[in-house]
Amino acid sequence: MSESLRDKLIAAEPEDPALRGEYERRVQAMLEMPLTVPRKLGFSFAALASAATAILAGVLAVRMRGGPPLLVGELVVGGVLAAVGAGLAGRVLARGTLYRDRDTNVMAGLIWVFVVLMVTGFVLLFGTDTIRGVGMIAVGLLFLVGAGVMLLRTTVERSELHTREKLLEMELRLTRIAEELTKLRPPKP
Repeated sequence: MSESLRDKLIAAEPEDPALRGEYERRVQAMLEMPLTVPRKLGFSFAALASAATAILAGVLAVRMRGGPPLLVGELVVGGVLAAVGAGLAGRVLARGTLYRDRDTNVMAGLIWVFVVLMVTGFVLLFGTDTIRGVGMIAVGLLFLVGAGVMLLRTTVERSELHTREKLLEMELRLTRIAEELTKLRPPKP
């Protein structure tokens, strides 16, 4: 059955507002996580650390503007990504709720891009022919493994949320079908 035909058949079903409201409430409770005190502290630290990193990268980029263009470019890009991270963490703090489907994906992707650019910059700036270059690449690879694990974890959580949402949708449909069947069943004498 094609997706559009399935969607049309579902749309043609009579809708029970109470069941639909319960479904929407449960999906919203699953996707929106209110920030607890430890999470607020964590996001506050993340926002402050990201803002400090953005400022430090900006100051270093200005001070080293006569240096290698690749280094200055890395500092500018790192500063911009850190500023975006500070903005995302600040937005979650201001809202008081973490949207598990959107916020976590954006943050994990941002961290992944930051770390990949950092390791690439290490390789291009320091090379692999000196002990300093190899050391910087090794440190970068440690960050890369951590960022990769976080990205995979976020992907698995997103898949779990999507599966739970589909299960709730199926539960709604089954409840609707059960109600229709009880209406059609003749009363017992």
